Amino acid sequence: MTDIKFRAWHKKERKMYFRAYQKLFSILLCDDDQGVNEGKGIPVKRARFEDCELLQCTTLLDKNSCEVFEGDIIRVRWGNQTFEDVVGPVPDMFKSRMLHPLHDLLEKHGIEDSMEDLDIEILGNQFESSGKN
Repeated sequence: MTDIKFRAWHKKERKMYFRAYQKLFSILLCDDDQGVNEGKGIPVKRARFEDCELLQCTTLLDKNSCEVFEGDIIRVRWGNQTFEDVVGPVPDMFKSRMLHPLHDLLEKHGIEDSMEDLDIEILGNQFESSGKN
């Protein structure tokens, strides 16, 4: 089974944390470990659930080998179509329905679930790019 990864937007700090782990009464926030800790991050603080927006990894990598998360602003090229949009909730977290991680976004833009020939590029994220808190 694949581990489900999260990162977190801390609303009060207006800061994105590289990894976030749900604990019993809090969220453990981690900075980037530059691969030293197998990509798990370096724990830096705990935060309350209501202070954070948890963002799930889609399991997809963009053309620069960066992980695509909920809330990312992406450019997708497929055939002669190109669009930019925000990645919404992952529709099939446990892959029980065999849906593409970007199913809703692709459907919105008239593209059938296709892993082939999708060119994805992360342009930013809705939190840091728009100032949403």
